[in-house]
Amino acid sequence: MLLVLLSGAACTSALSSPTLAPTVAPSSAPTTATPSPAPTATPIPLPGVCLLPQFAEDVENCGAIPLYEIVLDIDPSAARVTGHQDVRYTNLEDGSLSDLYLRLFPSTPAYGGAMTVTNVVVLDREAVPAIELEGTALRLRLFPPLLPATSLALSMDFDIDVPTTGQAGHGLFSYQRGVMALPTAYAIIPVYDDEGWNLEIAPEYGDDVYSDIAAYEVQITAPSAMRLVASGSCALQEQAAERATWFCEAGPMRDFVVILSERFDIANRIVDGVLANSYYYSEHAQGGSKALDVAAEALAVFSELFGAYPYSELDVVETPNSLNGMEYPGLVVIADRLYAGVAGVEWLVAHEVAHQWWFGVVGSDQIDEPWLDEALTQYSTMLYYEMVYGSQRAAAILNGVFFSTYEGVPLPGRDLPAGLPASAYGPDLYWTIVYDKGALYFHSLRQAVGDETFFEILRTYYSRYRYRIATPESFLEVVESVAGDRYQTIYDQWIGGQ
Repeated sequence: MLLVLLSGAACTSALSSPTLAPTVAPSSAPTTATPSPAPTATPIPLPGVCLLPQFAEDVENCGAIPLYEIVLDIDPSAARVTGHQDVRYTNLEDGSLSDLYLRLFPSTPAYGGAMTVTNVVVLDREAVPAIELEGTALRLRLFPPLLPATSLALSMDFDIDVPTTGQAGHGLFSYQRGVMALPTAYAIIPVYDDEGWNLEIAPEYGDDVYSDIAAYEVQITAPSAMRLVASGSCALQEQAAERATWFCEAGPMRDFVVILSERFDIANRIVDGVLANSYYYSEHAQGGSKALDVAAEALAVFSELFGAYPYSELDVVETPNSLNGMEYPGLVVIADRLYAGVAGVEWLVAHEVAHQWWFGVVGSDQIDEPWLDEALTQYSTMLYYEMVYGSQRAAAILNGVFFSTYEGVPLPGRDLPAGLPASAYGPDLYWTIVYDKGALYFHSLRQAVGDETFFEILRTYYSRYRYRIATPESFLEVVESVAGDRYQTIYDQWIGGQ
């Protein structure tokens, strides 16, 4: 996620390690921000499956991850979603679970909607869940407790009222200006770890979904005049004069998002086997073209630097949100007000695409440890500029944005460590400390170990924690295993606050 506009289930993997490390030489990409002409639409077959062929076995390799089978009926005229979901959940923890939680994110203050769940059935028995956390969580008592390596099946119906203004949650979950944006429009199981179930309500300026990867099979019915964009890969199943039905498969992914609109045009391009799509309002063709150019370049850069993007599709979608940008698995949204002027699109698209590596594939606790994905994503965005435009452009971002923004924090008492929970900062310091000060940790580490070792650290981190949940300790262990030292002093200076 980015507000300020700038100029667990363990899976096996066998990713190859790219050898490229950034140098002062720019790539052959254009060295100006001038958008290319709006492309002529070229029919490109949609991917039949969510994963690229070389990653086709990843779902099986991930083992007994949750499976969500969801049916959504979307009525934009009433700003309402009705649905049903069946979930298969396996206890992958070391101990038994006496309860199971479901988060209802549409009912959180950051989403601004209302979600009601009915007809809950667990193991073929009707269940009455306890409503907790200000109506944003359901607690299901399990008796007898769910033993390790044991599965259960549960199902429920639900209704969701979708807000029609952008006043709550920056409009990321809303129906406005002809765009219905529906992230996490279902009940999702949160992460269970050594602290128990992770149930915090995130501050509205932070990211809120902290979940394990899962598999999704989703049937969506909506007005046939609307163009559908969703996580994973979708195919039109049935179309009538008024209503159409799509079927989507996604996984292994941490969340599932649906966006629909009659306003979307589309431009696309294939990058190393990945279908990159740009969805934009018809009057914003130039901005939509620029978004596609940047997404394609970012896919190539980050795949080379960190490791291959595993999914067959990546969507960049123009939406009426006021946050500027937000990341979701396989899909990012960019604020529509940026498309007319075009210039603001590049940083946002590059930043949100980097989140596909740091958040999407490598998971972390975005509520309690937001620096681990946001600071690394912020630094990765600078790397995009370094690879595309050269070292001088990267130095301008490093000094003119990261250092300059951080050095502008009034002292004393406001120069907080970058490794605190999101709620510790407030909206005035969150981006400055977590994003910009946090990014300086990665630059200091790079200076200490050199480019070759630094990028081997990032490739190892990505490979080792693909589809898993990483922690700060996880990252430090990777640093030590690759560089021979944890470089704890650098970590303490920027992140730990020692």
